[in-house]
Amino acid sequence: MRRRRRLAVVGIALAVSFGVGTLLMAFSRATEGPIAATLGRIGTLVGVLEKRLADRVRAPGRTAALAWLTPYRTDAAWLRDPDVVLLGAYDTGLPHSLEGVLQLESELGTTFPLMHFYAAWGDKPDQRFPLRELAAIRQLGSIPVLTWEPWLTDFENTLHPHLPLRSDRDRGGLAAIAAGAYDFYIDAWAAEAARFGTPILVRLAHEMNDSYRYPWGPHNNRPEEFIAAWERVVTRFRQRGATNVLWVWSPHLAYEYVEYYYPGDSLVDWVATGALNYGTVAQWADWYDFEAIFGEKYPQLARYGKPIMIAEFGSLAVGGDRGAWYRDALTDLPRRHTLVKGLMFFNVSTDQTVTLQTLDWSVTGDSLMTRTIREAIAPWAPPFTGQ
Repeated sequence: MRRRRRLAVVGIALAVSFGVGTLLMAFSRATEGPIAATLGRIGTLVGVLEKRLADRVRAPGRTAALAWLTPYRTDAAWLRDPDVVLLGAYDTGLPHSLEGVLQLESELGTTFPLMHFYAAWGDKPDQRFPLRELAAIRQLGSIPVLTWEPWLTDFENTLHPHLPLRSDRDRGGLAAIAAGAYDFYIDAWAAEAARFGTPILVRLAHEMNDSYRYPWGPHNNRPEEFIAAWERVVTRFRQRGATNVLWVWSPHLAYEYVEYYYPGDSLVDWVATGALNYGTVAQWADWYDFEAIFGEKYPQLARYGKPIMIAEFGSLAVGGDRGAWYRDALTDLPRRHTLVKGLMFFNVSTDQTVTLQTLDWSVTGDSLMTRTIREAIAPWAPPFTGQ
């Protein structure tokens, strides 16, 4: 009963958050520059409201459960060399609703130090610096992880006449970033990130070596263009004081030439990859255990000597024993792969990114699955102390 009351109040808070945010974004469609930025900062007040309402039904409170995380969420230097595995999740409702990720961590018996969501480049209101969402995550005591996707065709030519037409923009798009064509956008984000102040993990242009999924891949760009674009973005953030941003380089280990895309030790803080088992859901897929997906490729990432993040972690149920997959993957994980310092559950119930059918990666509500995961992480994950 107490859990249902807690989730109900959090749900009300999140509904208020989303409603006010939607009104702000609707109004900001007719605005640009300082007015839009001001609206974004006003929107962070919603995150504060959400935090206060949530805290009223948490005893001793979620932030108290994460008191041990204080050095990490206040000083980026701690995140560059963590001595624990930081768990987190991306949930279907993020970034507009935190309710799903709160439910997941409750069922898993832990409190997530990290919360992960995605943001695209572009001119739309929800493609500006996500100050409200970041502030809400911080207010709840966690550290934001942001996958930042350079969808260059989302910029309006009427606002940026110097850019190529949309139909011509993806080919050589990373070279254009490196040449400064998108500095107007990068600099705006950098200024807001510096103002935010506390650590953010940014996973920029992930899976850049995959020729099929994203326009910033090798079908449109050369590896050296990716590196030049990465350097441009990171350098401009640092020049504008956004040293609180830690940069996460995340190739796809199923594809070749990973090493050609590495920007260099001085420009990378973490390395990452996904570990998703699609089972037999499609003709191109098969059932692979965690060691086949990640463990065998672990040395490729470990060679860089950086903290490693499993940015998307999960298994479908088609083709094998899902419970055994999670148990085998998570049991003694920190001992087996010592450089893994972050793991993000992919708790998505409506995924249509690679298949026409909707895929369900979520474990929320599956008591057998959540109990299996809970038992596997219990020896090494901080305990959940909320009520």
